Amino acid sequence: MKLTEEQLNRYRRDGYIIVPDIFPADQMDAALGACDKITYGSSFDSWKAAGAKESVGDGISSKAQHGRAQFPSGERALDRLIENDDYLDIFEQLLGTSQLHYCNAHLFVRAGPNDKRHEPEAWQGYHIDHDTNTFLPPWVGPGHFDYVNSGVFLHDVEEDGAPMQIIPGSHIPTARYLSQWARDGIANARGGINDIRKIPGISEKRVSSKAKKGAAVFYSSYTLHAAIGFKNKSVQRAFWTMSIARADNQSWTRYSVPYHYGEREFFIPFWKDASPRVRSLFGWPQPGHPYYTKETLELLLLSFPGMDLQPYRERLGL
Repeated sequence: MKLTEEQLNRYRRDGYIIVPDIFPADQMDAALGACDKITYGSSFDSWKAAGAKESVGDGISSKAQHGRAQFPSGERALDRLIENDDYLDIFEQLLGTSQLHYCNAHLFVRAGPNDKRHEPEAWQGYHIDHDTNTFLPPWVGPGHFDYVNSGVFLHDVEEDGAPMQIIPGSHIPTARYLSQWARDGIANARGGINDIRKIPGISEKRVSSKAKKGAAVFYSSYTLHAAIGFKNKSVQRAFWTMSIARADNQSWTRYSVPYHYGEREFFIPFWKDASPRVRSLFGWPQPGHPYYTKETLELLLLSFPGMDLQPYRERLGL
């Protein structure tokens, strides 16, 4: 998928963009079913009918009750979302490079019946997500050291379904003035804003990120956003999220470390079936790289039984 110049300019100006129809409806239905299974142990409607007694984890700061909300989840309907070439093309265009690096992916679910993931006042809770995946604070201008967050809409999200609130264009002043805001006591160095009303020309610009299932929102890690409460407490808001950075920033911008033994049991089966393009997000050399020799290909097949190594063999003339 190739974004139009108007879409690219809008992202540069606003710090976010919503792109419709990236994923087909039937794929979203299957992904939502898997998400519900992990989150509730049943469908959302069944969980709600049973009294909605459990609190819901967001997939990153707390654990899911009935499965793994981190990527890879082990649920094929969710884990294969990363294999969408149109989706990855958009990251490349927004970051201005084909050399991408995976930061993290996880489920982010909020359930209307018992949701508490929002502040009581509309001017509270605004923040940037930048320090989720990096230990370095924002640089003076976006487009260099920030990364791109995304949320895939597994179902329709309307105004009454707690859509994420975004402040268009906030990525630019945040990058420039966060240190000043911190000195003035308006913000902290991590990008949390105490009272958005104290930043002139910002608070009145906020918009709701509503979309139909199959769409995705993409936003800079410098863009201010916040959660709001559900007007309709009988619905949920389920996202599959992923964050991607430029590969040349990977020394300091990363979150998930899939090489630790506790993670390998999930990543080894995933990598076995992944495409070379997706493997490269995690640091695998591209086909044609000198790493791939007859000997290393034999070892890879022993390490990942059943892996299709043909794309790597073709470049070697094997």
